Amino acid sequence: MWQTDVIDLIAQQRGVDAYGDPVITETTRSVFCETKSIGTKEFYQAQAVGLKPEIKFVLTDVADYAGELLLSWRGLRFSVLRTYRTGIKLEITAVREINPTAVPTA
Repeated sequence: MWQTDVIDLIAQQRGVDAYGDPVITETTRSVFCETKSIGTKEFYQAQAVGLKPEIKFVLTDVADYAGELLLSWRGLRFSVLRTYRTGIKLEITAVREINPTAVPTA
């Protein structure tokens, strides 16, 4: 399998600024992946329980993933819906973020 695409995994850290206001700091790192579509059966099963998976990314090595919950691909921002490990490979199923600029509450 050729890793022909690149995604940016986004880690978020919550903190407070000098005024005591909550802030989120993001760090990104790029990893190679293979891009796959969501299968029909998987799509409709997810829809039945209210989930809307849009795309899959397959990483060659599970060690490339450190639990990030966000990623960026071709200018679009996604939330990680699920990860699935097969051997040393890791499959990330993602859904596009509706409002990526909103600060999530903890």
